[in-house]
Amino acid sequence: MTRKTAIAPVLILALAALASAENADRPRIKVETVNPWTHLDLRNDPDHFQFAIVADRTGGHREGVFADAVGKLNLLQPEFVMSVGDLIEGYTENRETLAAEWDEFDGFVDSLDMPFFYLPGNHDISNEVMAEVWAERLGRAWYSFVYRDVLFVCLNSEDGEPANVGAEQRDWLAGVLDEHRDVRWTLVFVHKPLWNYADDGVLRDTGWAEVEELLRGRRHTVFAGHFHRYTRYVRNDSRYFVLATTGGGSSLAGPIYGQFDHVVWVTMTGDGPRIANLMLDGIWDEEIRTEEMARLVTPLLSGRAVAVEPIMGRSKRFAGGVTSVRLTNDADVPLRVSARFAANALLAPSPASIDLELPPNSVEQIELEISTEGERAVDELSPLRLEWQAEYVQDEFEIPAVEGRAAMVVSRIYELPRRTTAPPVVDGDLSDWDDLAFHVPEPAEIDVDADSWTGPADCSWRFGVEYDDDNLYVAVEVTDDRRIYLGGNAWSQDGLELRVDGRSDPERSRGRDASRSVEERVFVAISPGERLEEMFLVAPAELDSLGVQAVGIPTPSGHAYEVSIPLGYIEHRQGKDWRRVRINIAVDDYDAKTGPLAQLWWQPDWRDATNFAGSGTFEREP
Repeated sequence: MTRKTAIAPVLILALAALASAENADRPRIKVETVNPWTHLDLRNDPDHFQFAIVADRTGGHREGVFADAVGKLNLLQPEFVMSVGDLIEGYTENRETLAAEWDEFDGFVDSLDMPFFYLPGNHDISNEVMAEVWAERLGRAWYSFVYRDVLFVCLNSEDGEPANVGAEQRDWLAGVLDEHRDVRWTLVFVHKPLWNYADDGVLRDTGWAEVEELLRGRRHTVFAGHFHRYTRYVRNDSRYFVLATTGGGSSLAGPIYGQFDHVVWVTMTGDGPRIANLMLDGIWDEEIRTEEMARLVTPLLSGRAVAVEPIMGRSKRFAGGVTSVRLTNDADVPLRVSARFAANALLAPSPASIDLELPPNSVEQIELEISTEGERAVDELSPLRLEWQAEYVQDEFEIPAVEGRAAMVVSRIYELPRRTTAPPVVDGDLSDWDDLAFHVPEPAEIDVDADSWTGPADCSWRFGVEYDDDNLYVAVEVTDDRRIYLGGNAWSQDGLELRVDGRSDPERSRGRDASRSVEERVFVAISPGERLEEMFLVAPAELDSLGVQAVGIPTPSGHAYEVSIPLGYIEHRQGKDWRRVRINIAVDDYDAKTGPLAQLWWQPDWRDATNFAGSGTFEREP
């Protein structure tokens, strides 16, 4: 019998990584000679460090999310926390409101165990008063610091005007980069993704081209926010990230849509930052959504892939008609589409279903016949709902099938009457209006929190639209059971949003983007005030020179608004013989000071997939 010799465990010192001169200073572990492990190369390089980034908190913030993120960051214990802006709702010149909002936000970050670095977004600095408050409370709007041989650059994308890095800031950046030419990495933080900032599809001169030229040749990574939709880009051999939200407005549709609440966990290594997206439902790497994925998925999410043309006319009655379903594949791979019309009590489509595969970069137009029994009032016809599923035929990315809905609508073109009496005084007093012809007891769409609207007794409204030789006039009378006036912006209290599109077709009817440029459309968001100076108005700067007037006032039963828009805005785009203009109205209804918000739309929000071409079109008398 052979006896095994017992070997006494001998404690030795093993290096945490391979024994070499360059890592001899790393921490060591005391181990036994015989034990199960893979290796002792610990991830504790002293040059590595971890920090976190929070994304947009506001722009329709949801209560409790950011505070929850702060608590989780204290559990994770990063060395510090960065931000990409939009920290308060802002958009006001009321210093008391701004002080209250900043006090609330500071209360959140004061409970962090680690340092927090502020960055301005458009909700934080959108006018001179807000810029002054920022300077008084926080100091500079752009700054830099170095930590462990990594340069952190924090830029102001609202420098003098929206979506801009001005010359003075660029000169400062050039000096900072020159002073720190030999850092191992440069991390850039900016609220708006200015490399991808466009009006009506045309890239703007934001100063970003000069910023990129200054960054050229150095190892760098860029982080931004603003769009509330995560996407990773690769530009100039560097990674650019647009982050999602940490409590800002979001449908939370999921990773493939880029819509989720998260904090970004960054581990700085010798090879650059490693990115992890930390969410309530898991941890995802930086390729959760790449630019290539976004390019494929975005057309499906925008509603462009499957669209049903409406049937529109001035008649109030409908006895049947013909329209079409338009299928579009903008990708370089085939797209498989399956669609079915849901049952409708009054409208019958033929064909009722569609199944086909679209070749790359192709369009398919399918004629659709709509029938009904007898003749029906247009206002009693509910939309035909087309439920569809689309999936790319490719193996490069793991992209699941995308589901969506499109609506076939039988809709009126509304009469725009000429005003026969004296022009109304734009003061919110609607006694000089003979008729508010449109009554909206139930909205076509409710955004932000649909459950917070409980019915017409909660909030409803009437409105009228007229024109004369000089102006287009809109009057709105809101009945609201609970009136919330806080002296803040139109999105944080009861208020009104008005959109008027005076372009010619097809741009007017199909326009769905979120641009507020007066070159596109007139956009006004207004909250009521007892006095004019208490009223809060959001509108493009160009509207002042255009001559747009808007007033909102509280009333015993709710609130009322009057807006006048010079016809020059429409005539400049359509000519003196213009016939049609497109209008949409939303009433913002709060039932408590802390929300939630029910945004009640007369027609579906033009920015959403629920929009249909031509909704809210008015035609003036011949």
